[in-house]
Formats: sequence, C-alpha cells, structure tokens
Amino acid sequence: MRNLKLGGRYHSLSMISFPIFVERSEVLKLHLYSVNTQYVNYLRKYDCKVYENKENLTTHTRKYLGIVLRINELNYFIPMSSPKKSDYINYESKIIRKDTKTIIRIHINNHLYGTLRISNMIPVPYEELKPYNTANEKDLKYREVILGELRFIQKNTEKIIKYAKIVYFQKMKELDVAYIKNTVDFKVLEEKSKLWKKAK
Repeated sequence: MRNLKLGGRYHSLSMISFPIFVERSEVLKLHLYSVNTQYVNYLRKYDCKVYENKENLTTHTRKYLGIVLRINELNYFIPMSSPKKSDYINYESKIIRKDTKTIIRIHINNHLYGTLRISNMIPVPYEELKPYNTANEKDLKYREVILGELRFIQKNTEKIIKYAKIVYFQKMKELDVAYIKNTVDFKVLEEKSKLWKKAK
C-alpha cells in the first residue's frame, strides 16, 4: 500500500478520504482561462491572499490553470505568475529554485517562464471564466511565453494535480505545516463563491 507524506508523517492512502476530485480523463485536459475581475475582487474582500487580476496594471491580465480540483460542486483554478528574483537560488547565474508543494516553477531547459501558485488557487464558477486561446493572441512574444508554459504543463499535469490535492487536504485538515499559513482559506472561499452564485 502506498503512503503519502503529510505534515511530516506518512499516512496510508487507504486511510485518507479525499473528496471527489477531477477524474483522470479530465485531468489530461487542463486549459488556461481568464477570471472575471469583479469576482476576484469579491473574493479578495474575504481573503487578501487571493491574487489580484493585474487588470489595468499590465498589458495582459492574469491567467489561471484548471480545472485542477472539482470538489463540493466547485472547480478550482491555479493562478499563474511571472518569474521573480525569489524564484532563483542565484539570480545572476539563473539557477532556478526547486519546486515546493505550493509553487511549481514552469521551466524548460533552465529557462523560467513563470510559476503556478498552488497556495493561491481559487474556486471559480463557470460563468466567471473566459477560455484563453493562444491562436487569438496578437502579442507574439507573449504568445511564445504561453506556449512554453503549456508545453511544461502538458508534461507535468499529474504532478500539478497531485500537489493541488495535497495542499487542499492539508489546509482543510489544518495540519501543522509551515507553508499552509500562507495558503488561502479554502473553506471561506468556497462559502463566498456559493453565495456569489446565488446572488447572480
């Protein structure tokens, strides 16, 4: 029987009751989306760790990857972020840090395209999503960045899903793990997401 390490201890997978997640057939169909800024700002009222959409701040609004989890009739999406100096062990020599459970660094041949911020993933109703199609991207330089990210995502889909499950489980169980303190409050966001849908 395989074991899963959570909170510094190993747990038998047979003893862990995960909620219903995305089925394998769907896992292989991760896509990029934009999320309605009004909805994102609404969630930010209840949890400041929800990432801003960067609307009016940059040319391109934030992209989200999903569906990474399906739970409690809600779908989760991971926000993507541009590379930061903190993503490198040594910025001058471009030595990229290893992934953690909450941050997956999107890189190919030691070129860092961006990051997936699993600790900041959010539930999003279908109505607040807009699929992103690279074929419609007029900024060719940005399009190449996105295509590079998608190549990495395709090769690392199972890892992305696995880490999303672990982080979600740890946060919901309030396990004593350092990085969980910097993770969004999934319980609160799920409650507010459902209230948003009812108010629409």
